[in-house]
Amino acid sequence: MNSSRYLIGLLLAAGGFFGCKLGTQPSTVSHRTNYKYIIPSEVAFTRLGDGNSVQIQFSTREDSLCELFYYSQDPSGLPSEDAPVRSPCSGGDTPRTEFNETLTGLNAETVYNFGIFVWTVASTKEKGEVLLVRESTGESGAVRNRDGEYEEIMLARFNAPLRTAEVQKARLDPPLPASAIIGRSRSNLGCGPALDELAWTSRSANGRDGLSSLAMRGFATGEAAEKDSRLIAVFNALQFGNPEWEWTYRTPARENILVKIRPPARLTAVEVSQRTRTTLPEVKLSDAEASIPLDSGYPLTIAWQWENLPANAFLHLRIGKAGETGSLLCTFDPKAGRASVEPAFFNGLPPGKQSLVLELESLVFHATTGWFVRSIDWRSIKLEKS
Repeated sequence: MNSSRYLIGLLLAAGGFFGCKLGTQPSTVSHRTNYKYIIPSEVAFTRLGDGNSVQIQFSTREDSLCELFYYSQDPSGLPSEDAPVRSPCSGGDTPRTEFNETLTGLNAETVYNFGIFVWTVASTKEKGEVLLVRESTGESGAVRNRDGEYEEIMLARFNAPLRTAEVQKARLDPPLPASAIIGRSRSNLGCGPALDELAWTSRSANGRDGLSSLAMRGFATGEAAEKDSRLIAVFNALQFGNPEWEWTYRTPARENILVKIRPPARLTAVEVSQRTRTTLPEVKLSDAEASIPLDSGYPLTIAWQWENLPANAFLHLRIGKAGETGSLLCTFDPKAGRASVEPAFFNGLPPGKQSLVLELESLVFHATTGWFVRSIDWRSIKLEKS
């Protein structure tokens, strides 16, 4: 079987699935070693692309019809076990023995139980057979406990203007379900003082812990080197518009692990205006940073355009240095494309030059591999307050 496919976790089977709650009664779902129709050894599940779809391949011993279903392993997640998403197999009412199905609309941040329900033309649905596959992280390097919560994850930080990626492992204490990992990283919208705080992911980082031989291909191509217990990759160029970003690496348990990471969101245009409008170009570290006057009598307006936003993304505006008097942090919905900051928020800045940084943050958690990726693209300019 192809190594990119996986049949992981618990295989269960039952007859008479419909009208019953899965997994609650021994007569509904039971351990089984004998399958009348489904051939368990030929079942393969593969998450595709950035984790939002899955390919399901399986065979039956005689011509059959089928239906697929799935639900979140997290009891608080959706879809629930009580109301799984159901999808008829392709081919309509044509029975066959070989199936190659694709389910779309999945959430990359959710770990699912997937089910195959088959019955023959000579039989009925009530006498059908169910095989249930429980997803897991396998040997990716992430660690989940018996409750399905993550004790360790892989943590990657990607900085687009610097063209760098930094990778470590993070130990979560207490362990967290997949939904809470993204939840703890979300930002509240609005403005307030810029505090000098350490992100929870940084506090949890505990070195690379066995991760090695990390190579990246596609959107950004490069090899990661070991540095201060981390893995650091520096890229010569970024291929914006390339939807593929493949990472391969090694753990003590396995070589040549492949994960597909969603390329990050990108700022394509940024303007800052008060009395006049100023375009913020893409960051070039060799250029001196431009400056504009900051007039305390007018709102500061920011407009931006973007591409490739994931479900969890934030636009941060930072003025001044975190922790200093008058410093400001505003967080906006990046889809808004425009925001204004009233003078009352920045009038407390001391006179002189202050940095303004506009940062587009993307957050993606690949639940089936345990990779949490934080990506930023940013523009900056100096404000001169008289």
